[in-house]
Amino acid sequence: MPVARDHVEIERKPPSKPKTGGGGPGKIPHPRDFGGGDDGEPDRDENSSERSERLLIYRVLMVVCIVAVAVVFIVLTVAYLYRRSVLHFDEDKGEELHLWRPLVLPYLLLWINSLVLLASSGTLELARRQMTKQSEFASMGIVPPAGRRELSWLTATFGLGLGFLGGQALVWNTLRHRGLFLHANASSSFFYAFTALHAAHLVGGLVALAWLIFRSWRPRRRDFRQVALQATGWYWHFMGILWLAIFALLHFTRK
Repeated sequence: MPVARDHVEIERKPPSKPKTGGGGPGKIPHPRDFGGGDDGEPDRDENSSERSERLLIYRVLMVVCIVAVAVVFIVLTVAYLYRRSVLHFDEDKGEELHLWRPLVLPYLLLWINSLVLLASSGTLELARRQMTKQSEFASMGIVPPAGRRELSWLTATFGLGLGFLGGQALVWNTLRHRGLFLHANASSSFFYAFTALHAAHLVGGLVALAWLIFRSWRPRRRDFRQVALQATGWYWHFMGILWLAIFALLHFTRK
């Protein structure tokens, strides 16, 4: 007699995969972005040795640039002092005459411009200190606060630099209204040469500041920006000292 056998199939469910989004002890955390790179990656700072090496390279390049600019203005100063002391022999009078014509400068505008440029050095130093604080937070493993203060001080420095150039343009316009053009006499020629060369080199500093402001809106490689800001600060402070030296030279040799 045939035996009837029941065949029971048991459905086996595949093992469940671990959940990644819920709570509980089995949670697998997602990587978090703390506002680092442009592509969503965390901000990776350089170690101290890499930062020191990069800072040394930037400082050496900046010192070379500063020395080159200083040499240009030293040569111009020597030429200015020599031309000022040249005497012309007048055959009719039978004596040597001093043909140097003193230049009456708009000192109020020049003093205001000097204060504006000094203020820009102060705001740039505040930006550097703010970035240094952020770097110290990062070195301790603490997520630094957003660099809005740093950005504000950099923007203020850029605005003051533009204000200084605008003030210099007003000085040049004032002299032109007095009939003192570039080739009017030797004193006016040297004044335009000094101030125009200084303004041209200051524009280079403004370009570097504009780049730093742009990078501050895209916070990546904080240490690289810190090194760039320190090198730019050297150059900007040098331009301020250079302007004070030019102003003092023109003031004390105006007669």
